[in-house]
Parts: sequence; C-alpha cells; structure tokens
Amino acid sequence: MMFKFFENPISFAYLAESGHACHFCKATENCLDGEHFFGQNEIDAICFSCMQAGRLIDLDISANEINISALDPILVDVEQVSNEITYCTPSVPTWQDSFWPIKNGRPYRFIKIASKLDYESKEQFIDSLYENSNDPEWLWSMLPDHKIANIKEGQYDLSCYLFEFEGDKLTTWDAN
Repeated sequence: MMFKFFENPISFAYLAESGHACHFCKATENCLDGEHFFGQNEIDAICFSCMQAGRLIDLDISANEINISALDPILVDVEQVSNEITYCTPSVPTWQDSFWPIKNGRPYRFIKIASKLDYESKEQFIDSLYENSNDPEWLWSMLPDHKIANIKEGQYDLSCYLFEFEGDKLTTWDAN
C-alpha cells in the first residue's frame, strides 16, 4: 500500500499490536496504532486501506498537523495536500508533536529514521536540516553509524527523520 507522503509504513509507522482490528472495516493486518492520532474521538487502530481512503475524516481525527499557510497554492492544491497529510498519511514516529515539514511551498515525503549512511557527507546532513540547530556537529555525532531498517532500530533519545522531495533531502530531529 503506497502513501504519497510516507514511504515505508510497515517499517517506520506506529503499528497496532497484533489482533487490534481497524475501527472501520475490522481488518487486523497492516493496522496503524490509533493512540498517535489527535481528535475528540479515539480509535484503537486503522488499517492502511481505510487510512489511505481518508476514513479518519468521518470522526474528525487527524494523524498529522500541517501549516497550510506554508504551502504554495501555485505549486500544490492546498486543500487536497492538507487533507492528505492530515487524514490520509501515517504519523511520523516522533517523540513530540510537530508540523509536517514544508520547504519552498511543498511538503516533503517521509522516508525513514535517519543514520549517517543516509547522507553523502556531514555537509549534506547539515545542509538538509529543516530548522536551524545551534550545534549541527553535535546532531551529526548523535546519528547512528549503521543503517536503520525499522522503527525499533531507530528509537533513540534523539532521532533524525529523513524527508525527500525530488531528491532534495530535508531532515528534522526530535528528542525524548
């Protein structure tokens, strides 16, 4: 199942524990953990298909937040992109709540929890930082030296999240 703004949910999304059924269709495979969503209503789980179909809109539950004023209406359909990221895209596995990263008016796609191996150089990493950091060298030193293949391998007290748009890398970070 493909999500436009989330590359690999099987490896990097918060998945529901085995046996939890989708709130909408009762499927038990490939379900996201509903604990990471926002709204007045609560659900235990939602399957990838129902997520992609936008079923969270029915209950006014969102998975992500986006600053729509940062989207360029000349480059993207603001309402469509905002709804897709808010209701139809799995949550990025961050410790803190954050807005979906937008650069030059476009939202970037979440790729994975990053390690040093995801960058050609320390300079590329530093250039990719979404928000200025007082100490980008320290952030680089905190990145693992090994490939991170899934969320369990990438849950550290400080994690970096790799996003891309047409080959341009963007990195956000978060601390426990």
